[in-house]
Amino acid sequence: MQSHNLFMLCFLTSFLVNDPQFIVAKERPHVVFIVADDLRADVMSVYGGPVPTPHMQDLANRGCRFQRATCGYPICHVSRTEFLSGRSVVAEATPGKVIPFPPEWTLWPAWMQKHGWETIHSGKWHVNGQPHQRGFDRTAGLYSSGGAKGQPLTLPISSSGHSVTGYRGWTFKADSEDGSGKSLPELGIGLMPDTDLRIANAAIKQINQTGGSPLFLTVNFTAPHDPLHWPKGWKDSFRASDVKLPVNFLPEHPFDHGNQNGRDEMIIPAPRTRESVQLQRSIYYALVANIDEQVGRIAQALQSRGMLDETIFIFTSDQGLALGSHGLMGKQNQYEHTTNVPLLIAGPGVPAGRTIVSNCALRDLYPTVCDLCHLETPISVQGESLVSLWNTSSEDVTRITYGYFTDTQRMIRDDEGWKLIWYPQQNLRQLFHLTADPHEMNNLAADPNHAGRLKKLSQQLSNWLTKQGDPVIDANSPSHPDNARD
Repeated sequence: MQSHNLFMLCFLTSFLVNDPQFIVAKERPHVVFIVADDLRADVMSVYGGPVPTPHMQDLANRGCRFQRATCGYPICHVSRTEFLSGRSVVAEATPGKVIPFPPEWTLWPAWMQKHGWETIHSGKWHVNGQPHQRGFDRTAGLYSSGGAKGQPLTLPISSSGHSVTGYRGWTFKADSEDGSGKSLPELGIGLMPDTDLRIANAAIKQINQTGGSPLFLTVNFTAPHDPLHWPKGWKDSFRASDVKLPVNFLPEHPFDHGNQNGRDEMIIPAPRTRESVQLQRSIYYALVANIDEQVGRIAQALQSRGMLDETIFIFTSDQGLALGSHGLMGKQNQYEHTTNVPLLIAGPGVPAGRTIVSNCALRDLYPTVCDLCHLETPISVQGESLVSLWNTSSEDVTRITYGYFTDTQRMIRDDEGWKLIWYPQQNLRQLFHLTADPHEMNNLAADPNHAGRLKKLSQQLSNWLTKQGDPVIDANSPSHPDNARD
């Protein structure tokens, strides 16, 4: 009898181990999450743009390409706070300070760490605290502020001839587990032509050294953020005279949108000329092409280790950049070139070659990975898993996305292609029908034919902001979006 039971146990064990469905259910996939900085989707060839992105196209072919992914707040540290926490942070972000992580928020890397993933952060760190305080086992190629006190930028003038204003005092830090890695100013203070190459190299090194635990690796590039230096090996790869201006190019924005004199807008002060924008965009294009190359190298490293098919591979950006669209240069706005970010997801559980047109948000990535890794989603997470978007036909899924910036901008985009932007301080509204007007050039807010649509969106936006505890709604009730002029 005992020998019979032993035989059955061996038989069942052998059967289950060799059953592909059992293996998929049991195995915990690796996760590689890559984030670009200020990358607008519409310049990439994978989204129909002018910059060849063959490695991004390979990723899209292996998985899903999202057409309507939204960043919540178009500033690096707030956008990153959203996807690390899986939450909307409109109440916390409006005062304009660095957002703390309350102890009741369960952060994404900490959740993965708790469930046995080896958590590694590579590249740019731009949220509150240090990686080891947020759930990362260690850092690799950490690039963060500090470490060069009193020392000047290595490259103080950009490739387009303008003074560099961003990443002052930022340096690489030596790899560490406790965040105490010493600063490495000898690698450059501020952005350098090889900054993202170094970040990719650090990530690849971690892939090559990974052991038995599943890997949760975040790779955070600095490009194509301004100020813009030609990336290493790409100098003059795009000629400014060949670069086409965006369809919605303007020399300056028609009104103060809330960041008229911000740092990004002063890189090329208004009114902008065609030539100055073309030069800026040519360098930007080279930075985008370089990011695509680095993504390809990371994918190849996974392939060489036999890990690629076992990896949930995600690429996105924290927000886009105007670069002349609507007369703006920076990211602090609610137009599509900024808020509509690239998002590509491939790997176990993700269908190949699918285009998803439903709205979604970056805060949805955390619960999505929980779904794909067979983990419960923490109660503090407000985002919604995207798995339903590829398991259901798009017309059966209703999703609305929202955006916000300081106390000057609020946005809602519905699932019928309509978008409302409200400027509380200006008491102005813009209404765009993105299906017919993807470049947002025809403001319909004053059109009586769309009064019903305007009222509906204004009320939906107001309801959501109130639910989120938005101080703009509380403090400026006379500037309620229903009462704004058009």
